[in-house]
Amino acid sequence: MRAALQAARHGARVLLLTKSTVGRANCTAVAMGTLRVSRENQDIEHHFQETLKAGKFLNNPDLVRTLVCEAWPSVAELKTFGVNLLVESGKVSIAAERRPAGILLTKALTAAAFNAGVTVLEKTMVIDLPVAERCLGALALRNTGELLTISAKATILATGGYSQLYMRNDNPPPVTGDGLILAFRAGAELQDTEFVQFLPLFTDAGVPRKPIVDWLIEGTKHLVPGGPLINNKGERFLQSYNLLEEPILRDNLIVAIEQESKEDDFVILDLTLPSSDQIEGALNLEFQKSAIRPFLKVLSTKPLHIASFAHFTMGGVSIDETCSTAVEGLYAAGEVAGGIHGANRLGGNALTEILVFGTIAGNHAATYASQTALREIDKEHVKKAEKRLQELKKTKKTPIDPLLIEKDVKSIMLQFCRPIRSGEGLTRAQEELHTIEEKTASMAGNNPDQIKTALEAEFMVTLANLLITAASSRKESRGPHFRVDYPERDDHNWLKNIVLSQKDGKLNIQYAPATR
Repeated sequence: MRAALQAARHGARVLLLTKSTVGRANCTAVAMGTLRVSRENQDIEHHFQETLKAGKFLNNPDLVRTLVCEAWPSVAELKTFGVNLLVESGKVSIAAERRPAGILLTKALTAAAFNAGVTVLEKTMVIDLPVAERCLGALALRNTGELLTISAKATILATGGYSQLYMRNDNPPPVTGDGLILAFRAGAELQDTEFVQFLPLFTDAGVPRKPIVDWLIEGTKHLVPGGPLINNKGERFLQSYNLLEEPILRDNLIVAIEQESKEDDFVILDLTLPSSDQIEGALNLEFQKSAIRPFLKVLSTKPLHIASFAHFTMGGVSIDETCSTAVEGLYAAGEVAGGIHGANRLGGNALTEILVFGTIAGNHAATYASQTALREIDKEHVKKAEKRLQELKKTKKTPIDPLLIEKDVKSIMLQFCRPIRSGEGLTRAQEELHTIEEKTASMAGNNPDQIKTALEAEFMVTLANLLITAASSRKESRGPHFRVDYPERDDHNWLKNIVLSQKDGKLNIQYAPATR
């Protein structure tokens, strides 16, 4: 939405396509509402180094520099859209009476985009990005079943990540990673697809699953001897992973939780000893205090179960500082893009990223469009898409529900490609995905919604294969990618990004040295 707004401000005619209703097919709407910023030179450098360190130095430093230098101007601008901000200790939070507060950001940006003249087409899924020397626009499927041919001078992908590949995730259902596969098929490069950020979330009935557990544990780890996390043997295990001394980040915490929950698939968070005042007092930010207050009663009453959920994906389409991809006329911004976060995202950088790079993508796409002649999408591209849709509509001898394909993919990913991984398990996953891929030919769609689901399922199978290919290739442990057969981080051999592309239908794997 930020990219569409910026492009419209630059005089471009902008059409925004969304799979759902406007402002709902994204993770921003369900975000808690924190943004990491830096204002003074010293703070900017600290933000830069902190982001690189969290990303285990696989980040593109040019993108990180852009993020930290443009963070404050981009976030401060929200005030002009009517978003109230609370600024404290290098972080900004959206002022709200209840969390998540991301919906306030989404509504504000949507209103600004409408006022700038952006046209929105809801319940429309992009199924192809036709390319003839450059990206010519998009082919999209309406919820009515109509195939739209949309010729465009410039195209921006802002489709989010791919946490929906996992059975357990906290992302909205429409965010299925389509943008990565659209870009991949169009000729763009993907990088770092093996890195998926998981968060611990509550699993007890009636307890909301909000992304607060990681910083809650960090803030309260010294209130209870040995820390508040307990495994199924009754052992408090934070010390075993040096997490009482070391700062808790999302990657080191989730690896510890995964190691300790192999049998029961959960661990216990026990904060029944400290008082509610002590728990709240252990948290530094007012945002954290307000977010935890609704949980204080249940935290003091009983131990709670937590488990890992896919939350954010660091991998994505490779971009430069202008958000340009390897395909001329195609841009990417937000979680669909890779390179900014490296192997692990620093908390608070996600919303900052969409504002910074959304603005950049809108600027450069609009400039490119103003200097480019419109080319119509040729009939061959349209015929190919129509043929695929007709194949899905055909009566099959033994039709397969595409929802079952999606369910099988998610089950495989949850079983074999969580943060704790092994070469044997990844090989097994690839074998099972191959079987599922063969079944996609039997998917049938009796209505537009089923056809959309079938196309999503195809994208998910391809994306799962790419994720597992990268995870199998990375023979080390780094961030949330922990290989039991290669348990050490190996900067000598693996301080590099795994870059995936295809040429003539064949997968190409490159290893690009990361620059510090």
